Amino acid sequence: MKTVTKTALANLRQNKSRNLLIGIAVCLTTLLLFLIPGIGLGMLRADYQAVNQIYPLYHGVYYSIDEHTADSLLAVEGIKEAGFRCDAARIVSEEYSIPMIYMDQTAMDLNRIEIEQGRLPQEENEIAVFSGFLKAMGHSGRIGDQIRLSYQPEKADGLGYQKEQEFTICGLLKNTQAQDASQVNAAVVSKAFVEQEIPQEERRYEAYFCLKEDNRPGLAAGQTTDQMKEKMQTIASGLGIGETQIGENGEYLAANYTDPSTISILVLIMLVVVTAGIVTIYSIYYVSMMHRVQEYGKLKALGASRRQIRQMVFREGLAVAAAAIPAGLLLGTVILLQIFPLIYGFIEVDETEVFVTTVRSLLVEGDVPLLDPALYLLAAAAALLTICCSLAKPMGIAARISPVEALRYQGEGKTGKGQRKGYNSMSLWRLTKSNLARNKKRTAVTILAMAFTGSFFLAVATVLSCANPRESANASIDGQYKLSVITESGNREHPELEWSQVRKNNPMTRDFIGQIQELDGVRKVEAFQEMDVTGSFCEEGEMYSLMGYPQSYQKILEQGILEGDLTYEEMEQSNQVILSKNAWYWGIDLQVGDSFTVNYQEGDEIKEAVLQVGAVGSYTVGVNGYAVFLGASSLFERLSDDNSTAELRIFADQDYDPVLEQVLMDVCGQSGKVRLSDTWQKNYEIWSQGMALIRMGCYLFLGVLGVICIMNLINTMLNSIHVRKKELGMLQAIGMSQRQLIRMLELEGLFYTIGTLLCSLLLGSLLGYGFYWYARESGMFNITAFHYPLPAAVGLAVILLLLQLTLVAVIGKSMKRQSLIERIRFSE
Repeated sequence: MKTVTKTALANLRQNKSRNLLIGIAVCLTTLLLFLIPGIGLGMLRADYQAVNQIYPLYHGVYYSIDEHTADSLLAVEGIKEAGFRCDAARIVSEEYSIPMIYMDQTAMDLNRIEIEQGRLPQEENEIAVFSGFLKAMGHSGRIGDQIRLSYQPEKADGLGYQKEQEFTICGLLKNTQAQDASQVNAAVVSKAFVEQEIPQEERRYEAYFCLKEDNRPGLAAGQTTDQMKEKMQTIASGLGIGETQIGENGEYLAANYTDPSTISILVLIMLVVVTAGIVTIYSIYYVSMMHRVQEYGKLKALGASRRQIRQMVFREGLAVAAAAIPAGLLLGTVILLQIFPLIYGFIEVDETEVFVTTVRSLLVEGDVPLLDPALYLLAAAAALLTICCSLAKPMGIAARISPVEALRYQGEGKTGKGQRKGYNSMSLWRLTKSNLARNKKRTAVTILAMAFTGSFFLAVATVLSCANPRESANASIDGQYKLSVITESGNREHPELEWSQVRKNNPMTRDFIGQIQELDGVRKVEAFQEMDVTGSFCEEGEMYSLMGYPQSYQKILEQGILEGDLTYEEMEQSNQVILSKNAWYWGIDLQVGDSFTVNYQEGDEIKEAVLQVGAVGSYTVGVNGYAVFLGASSLFERLSDDNSTAELRIFADQDYDPVLEQVLMDVCGQSGKVRLSDTWQKNYEIWSQGMALIRMGCYLFLGVLGVICIMNLINTMLNSIHVRKKELGMLQAIGMSQRQLIRMLELEGLFYTIGTLLCSLLLGSLLGYGFYWYARESGMFNITAFHYPLPAAVGLAVILLLLQLTLVAVIGKSMKRQSLIERIRFSE
């Protein structure tokens, strides 16, 4: 076996150029295999440490449970600990709405609420507050101070009538960074106050709980987030708690337990890298095997067995991997440590955004471990697997061929009838075509290997080009500004805020709409009606939105129809509506042609109406607004005598006009009943920030992947020249000039380039359109329109052409260093 190893090492030294290319490809493959899970794991660890530092500690919460269920929960075997909260009352004014809540000590601990001074309330007239609460109330209280508050008790059907009571401040709650930033202000009251204000049969609690774990907590326990959620549902089912009453602390669960979806995404990306590495490295070995087979044939003639030949090829590959894999891991380590802190620097957020600023602080302080022994082992094992898979076919070729066949082997395909086509005259293109046709399989393998990365590049570029932040913002809001009526449900002290009551004295009158229309910079204003409806098509207690559209939306509504045939005129003249496709995802089992009864509130009266599904349609969030049923504005005139206008969509001359936005805010402030609920600029900034980071990561990944496959083109060109040195020398000896030689090599490279581009454009376009279709149907990135990535396609073509021309120029210069005699005598 020593002889086999020595021969493999000798071959390694003899084929330096080819092994250098393979080494670069392996190094870059290892780099990606290290960086992808490294960055992914680093981001998870950074996010999870931030979550564990600022987020609540409970696994889940059960909403709106009665006292009997709350007592029963503590006795459940799978519950480790549970704390309870009861919303006793609310302090409401035009400037603020502050809850008065009761929480036991366990609930306080699980929600990270601490007493800074004093103690928790025990008597009905005692209260513990945040400093933010005192600021909102205009007080600067201390322990023992008296404070008189007006509040509305929380009843089963909403807020009760206003009361007043004098409270003694018994405790000051500690303001955490998260509470300061999100301006969460609350007052904690005693259980005695809850018993005073809310009858026992009306009391409803929120139960914050932690589940018992099978072994030890965290990832080491092997428990997944899905398993934890399943436990929550099982316990809830046993206590008679409905699915809608279950809430998960998703961030905390993801931070401390295995999330299968995250792992699957990382595995999928790594499989793409491994596949690209296998295709590229296999192609390099296959292309260079033509003249190497003769060497292995001579070794077999000297007595080498099949197994020994296979071991020579394998050990030579392992020798390359032994140098390339550590180099890739070292390079990956340096890059990971340098660029990872910059990732969160690209996210532009306000300093009050707690989560990102906490992550940045953790990175600056070095509290996030980025390097892990398992990461190195994973990347090295995946890279080694790539090498082994790539070597399987070349090892088989070298081992199977007989000594006689090996000496005659030129890597050419079968000629069929043993005939060879000739020409009366010779040209550069005919010489080029002859060489390419000499081994069609080699040519095809090279082109397909490069086209693999090219296709993937164009597919991802297609999705990124379709995910335009401007178009995503356009799909998120129809127009530039949206005004909504201020409403509140269940407030007994202010029943006039109920939507059914607001409609009787709706602030969105024709005069108000005309006032908005007359503002400078406003192009048009569209009014939309809305009504909450219920019926047998949904579960008890659920309500869905019925929205009315003006005549100007006729084309949009009709173009979005997927099933059925319905015009706007037909909707105006009947009670037919369009069912949003999203309704099927929410469990509404209605089809085209179905008639159904809806119940809606008209003042203090519940009315009924029969509607019919005339069509099923799909629309953007901006157009649809999450409404389930879409009808004509005239439908609301038939259903109700009240003004049901719920929102105004304002189309301005500019997407962002700060002067107009301020004027709209002033108009809303003067009204006191209307608010500026959304703007185009806000949506654009959200999409721009998110897409910038995704775009950078994708193109960086594809760039490194492209360099791996470029090694394939370089190897093919170099190997083609290497094995034909004698042939090219003889052509130059009988009259071919150096310029003609370069032209011939350029034609060969151009063939590979054009072949790669054609395959990449064809396969990449098909794959990209498939990605686009999936993204559009699933709502990914709010993609609505297909945009071919022309800049990316042109960039790919330019890069390949420049690479090919540069490669030919370098090869031409290197050949000048050898005389014709040396080239003609090559391989003798």
